[in-house]
Amino acid sequence: MGKKLLWIIAALVIIGAAIVYHMWNKPHRNVNSEAAAPVTAANLFDEYSNNEPAANSKYLDKLLLVTGEIAEIKKNQEGKTVLVLKTGDPVFGVLCTMQENPGSVTAGETASVKGFCSGYTSDVVLREAVIVNKKE
Repeated sequence: MGKKLLWIIAALVIIGAAIVYHMWNKPHRNVNSEAAAPVTAANLFDEYSNNEPAANSKYLDKLLLVTGEIAEIKKNQEGKTVLVLKTGDPVFGVLCTMQENPGSVTAGETASVKGFCSGYTSDVVLREAVIVNKKE
């Protein structure tokens, strides 16, 4: 019985190590190479503010192409550029943390931003975002 238990434990340890190794070396998702679901900043914000659980099941960790007017451009605590897209709400918006400096964008321009949805914290949050196009 002792040897059998030892073999079972050893097998479980090996299986666990294989799972950890696989997860650790899983390829990183690339914003530029994946297709994104299009949505406006106002519609995305409305869906989250009206029913967060339903919006999470639809958008959380998905790659989105969000279009809206840039309300503000700021830096976060890590020094990354964050674009705030207007949503119709006077206080909250869609916060897009950019992968890299977005270049010459200004408040008032309409932009399409592609990024992974991280959910809702009074604002809808996109991470690893890139600008796909902008219009003045």
